[in-house]
Amino acid sequence: MEETDIEQLKTNLQHYLETNGIRTDKFFRCINPDHYDEHPSMRFFEDHKVHCFGCGATYDLIGAIAAIEGLDRSTAFKKAIDYYGINKATITPQYKKQDIKQENNEEAKNYSKAFYFWHKNLANNEKALEYLKSRGIDAFIAEKYNLGFNNFQFGDKNLEAIIIPINRNCFTARNIDKTSEFRHYKPKNVHTEIFNSKALINTNPFCVITEGEFDCLSFEQVGINAISLGSVSNVNKFIKAPKSPKTYVLALDNDEAGKLASDELKTYFKENKVPYIEFDNCGYKDANEALVNDKENFKKGIERIIEREIRRMKKLNQEM
Repeated sequence: MEETDIEQLKTNLQHYLETNGIRTDKFFRCINPDHYDEHPSMRFFEDHKVHCFGCGATYDLIGAIAAIEGLDRSTAFKKAIDYYGINKATITPQYKKQDIKQENNEEAKNYSKAFYFWHKNLANNEKALEYLKSRGIDAFIAEKYNLGFNNFQFGDKNLEAIIIPINRNCFTARNIDKTSEFRHYKPKNVHTEIFNSKALINTNPFCVITEGEFDCLSFEQVGINAISLGSVSNVNKFIKAPKSPKTYVLALDNDEAGKLASDELKTYFKENKVPYIEFDNCGYKDANEALVNDKENFKKGIERIIEREIRRMKKLNQEM
């Protein structure tokens, strides 16, 4: 009876993914927090599991909740019960004890002190500074967003990385060796969060929505208020986030996943009568590529569509 109930519980995986902004009818970005999936490589299957053809990760409902919400499997199981109304008294998770973390270890690590030292490391590392320069990011933006540098060791692999703090419990580490396959790292048990979320609640009347952190920094580099979703699967987090009244500029990656996320956001904006405009990153794949290849045109392009929207809104107000 218990196994039957657990299997029934797991049939809610598709619903869970879609309520978290993930389209299950096509490939989507891998939800494994240790896999930076630039090209959507995860797929939902009718046996109520998802599999990534890039990193090989496979998740059922419990594993998906653990990966997306940054939980251990025991807590993820309890979440699944809360979400889908299974009788808690009759079901217990069927996991080995070594897979279950103790409650007192569940609190996410605070990296505030590490950010301080990593930021100091950046100022003394020419290779890291050159990397930022190659991505179009100057010292002012590096200082404003407390960017840092650190060496990480993972077994026989070394990661020399630019650190982008997301919040005190989460960061993105980007390998400065462009030839390495090991390109990206985020701390375990921490789900991707919106970067520069304060841009949603400040007094600026416009906010650009991007996908990656470097894309957000690229807009900030040319003086434009912006956020990064961190992942296209974070559309639902954006929807739920506190926001002041703004006009939003959709500037996600020009690939299939980015276009799907843009469509979801447009549906939300239309249903809630939130003003929005679109920017195609001057025809480049993403904002950072546009900044690096043609900064002047990139800056003029985003300023032009914002100015056009300001004139349009002003005209509408005059006609009312």
